[in-house]
Amino acid sequence: MITDIKMPGMGGLELMAALREEGLMPVTVVLSGYDEFELVREAFRLGAYDYFLKGNIQQEGLLRLLHGLRQNVFRDMGEAAAAKALPPAGALAPEAGDYVAVVFMVENFTQVAGRFAGNLREGLEKPMLELAHQIRRLQGRAVLRACDPSCYEMYYQVKDKARIRDIIVSVVRQLKGVWKDFMNIDTVAGISDVVTETELPGVWKRCHTLCCLSVLHGVAGICSDWQEAALAERYEQDASGCDGLIAALCIGEEARWEEESGRLFCALGRLSDQEHSRRILIFLVRTARRLQDYGESFFAVFPERQDFVQTLKKLETRQEKELWLRNAMRRVQAACAESRKKKQNGIIWRAREFMQDNFTNPELTLKTVADYVGFNEKYFSSRFTKECGCTFITYLNELRIKRAQELLVQTDMKMYEISDAVGYNNVEHFNHMFKKKLSISPRDYRQRQGNI
Repeated sequence: MITDIKMPGMGGLELMAALREEGLMPVTVVLSGYDEFELVREAFRLGAYDYFLKGNIQQEGLLRLLHGLRQNVFRDMGEAAAAKALPPAGALAPEAGDYVAVVFMVENFTQVAGRFAGNLREGLEKPMLELAHQIRRLQGRAVLRACDPSCYEMYYQVKDKARIRDIIVSVVRQLKGVWKDFMNIDTVAGISDVVTETELPGVWKRCHTLCCLSVLHGVAGICSDWQEAALAERYEQDASGCDGLIAALCIGEEARWEEESGRLFCALGRLSDQEHSRRILIFLVRTARRLQDYGESFFAVFPERQDFVQTLKKLETRQEKELWLRNAMRRVQAACAESRKKKQNGIIWRAREFMQDNFTNPELTLKTVADYVGFNEKYFSSRFTKECGCTFITYLNELRIKRAQELLVQTDMKMYEISDAVGYNNVEHFNHMFKKKLSISPRDYRQRQGNI
């Protein structure tokens, strides 16, 4: 099944969820004009084999996808079904003993996914697991499984409790280094403290939270429970309360941003010094997460990759910390505004390419193209006119008339045949639009060109 994220009546994710619930889920490839991280994650959570951004669809990627499906799915459906049924790492039953759990998440996954378009399972997920299995320190001691191509869970058997913290950090750094060196993939990691095999199922959520907190420590990209247990607990409780403010920053709603930021700074004024700093850190971590959902990079906004925990500690007063936070917000706001501008320009370019490929279809409408690029009609129409210097219908007619001019000169097709070939429903309308554009009828244009 190939399904689009956005469809009338029922979207692709809803369709997948319904089929999965009925036990009828086929091998599925998801298409979308959107690059939000959560849509990618949700598609894989529901069982998608792969995910294509419409703007990245090319012949090479499609052929690679089809080859992968033939080789790894349809060649042996029984084997593929058995592999699909394997549980995630958190559901496996390890031997009795002590373990450390680790979650790895791919940084800037939407950009990485673009590199492996049509080949995420075979080109990204499979090599990452194979590289991990070749590391001697993991063999016989660890189990690593993919939740989806963006996320990997591992548990590591503890032999030396006294040294395990140093050992596991060293192991995690080695694995991150291998992925970086051989695949140019950056990952962040969240590490639990020592737990028994019966406690493993309960620590995965905390490890995912620690992955989110890793942005606070800059380049390292590693966060452990023994470092940040208290902050992780507060993040799990309070982070969602920042979403309104972050959304206003990311989508450019100035009035809403003023209102929501006012609430945040009022709340900060009622907190103790420790909770004051902690709340600022929570806001930064949630911002990093939500930027990823919007297809943006936190480290594109903060390329210096500073250690934010140490940065706040160096600021002596609450007023200095709040001023620093306001400046950080402005950076996010400015970066998102610039990104929106670039994306919208790119989307208009995609719209024009789509029109150039489909202008001969008489059913091509403003709504068709707006749906293709993921905009509502009114906004797309005004944006198109601003970017192109003419209205949608004017641009469409120009494409059709230009092609008609070529056919009039290069062929002996009849007028009604040319009308059909360039996308007009009837020859009278074609004649009218041609004369309106060139101040000459199609027939006279042909005769004039033939006499030159």
